[in-house]
Amino acid sequence: MKIAGLSLLTCLWLLLSACTSNPDLSRLGDSATGEDRRVVVTFADRTINRASPGNSLDGYRTRGQYNNSGWSERIARELADRHHLQMIAQWPVTALQISCVVYEVPKQFKLQQVMANLQSDRQVTLVQPMQTFQVRSNDQPPSADLHGDPYLPLQVGYKLLGVEDLHKMATGRGVRIALIDTGVDLEHPDLQGQIKYWENVAPEPPDHNLADIHGTAVAGVLSARPENDIGIAGIAPDAEVLAFRACWPEKPDALAAHCNSFTLAVALNLAIRMNSQIINLSLSGPEDPLLRQLIEKALSDGIIVIAAVPEKDQIGGFPANIPGVLAVGRGNEAQKPEIIAPGQDILTTVPHRAYDFMTGSSFATPHVAGLAALLLQLNPGWRTADIKQRLSGDSSSVSSSLLGVASAAK
Repeated sequence: MKIAGLSLLTCLWLLLSACTSNPDLSRLGDSATGEDRRVVVTFADRTINRASPGNSLDGYRTRGQYNNSGWSERIARELADRHHLQMIAQWPVTALQISCVVYEVPKQFKLQQVMANLQSDRQVTLVQPMQTFQVRSNDQPPSADLHGDPYLPLQVGYKLLGVEDLHKMATGRGVRIALIDTGVDLEHPDLQGQIKYWENVAPEPPDHNLADIHGTAVAGVLSARPENDIGIAGIAPDAEVLAFRACWPEKPDALAAHCNSFTLAVALNLAIRMNSQIINLSLSGPEDPLLRQLIEKALSDGIIVIAAVPEKDQIGGFPANIPGVLAVGRGNEAQKPEIIAPGQDILTTVPHRAYDFMTGSSFATPHVAGLAALLLQLNPGWRTADIKQRLSGDSSSVSSSLLGVASAAK
């Protein structure tokens, strides 16, 4: 149901190609042919600065300035020459102290043989195909317009979890959440000023409208501004949300969207480096070694990682299947989620000052991320196991548990 009216403005990295400092970013998106002949290769990068950035986002870095060292560029070019590859992009994955390169295997060479040759190369630490990931929503046609304000009584999850009472004690203030998804409509009246930092790391033409449906909807569940006499209220409206656009719609203005190994790796690395306390991944796909390394690094750093479990008719259970990741669903999944949260007919923000009802584990996931932020505000020392313990069970028992924790903290 589309009810009433961000544009995640562009700013992209810098991945260097073998022959030019301006790579063809479109080649990091969907494969132009039926067979995806791109491979992701990493090697240890001894030139990466190991110093951790401070908490200030303003002084962290200038958008678009991701610099490879001359040494790492030379190694990447040597690998390309040695294995007859076409280099598409290169980027330093600082959290893992590696350099990540995307190559394309020319059609005259057998893909599996080239990958085997790369795996045998002593300089290479990882070789994998470029994987594709899907956001976890049920793609539904827009419903009829609904007029009226406010819409808080229509927020099923908000009511079931007793969020209004929780907000009397915690709103997520001081907790940093990385939202890795499609673009977010920063100009939506319920999201204006709610996103602390944004960056686009997805391959799109520069004139693409970055106010995507899926990311805007997830952001609304998480952080829509309360008590502004319009629309809805988010679960953790005072949390510091860092929005990374690593996924893009399958077609213009579509809810369905996908990402790949490279864009998700860029976003995860940034989320770790920018001291996120929670990472929201409303997506899933095939097993991916590089992304597993990054998520395990996040977990080892004490970051709470929350991921969507695919529903019965959807494939791929990664990264929700990684031990330590909070696997979230709405209760309609083939793989049983660790946490079940509201994900059916969730009223939330969509681009152009509008609202709509969304269904899918994609929208259960930010409910859990938001509740985790409330708990972390009240109990800063809590870890993933503490959060999981309080959020397991049905909605009424979770609500009672959360209210008990909040009352005790106060």
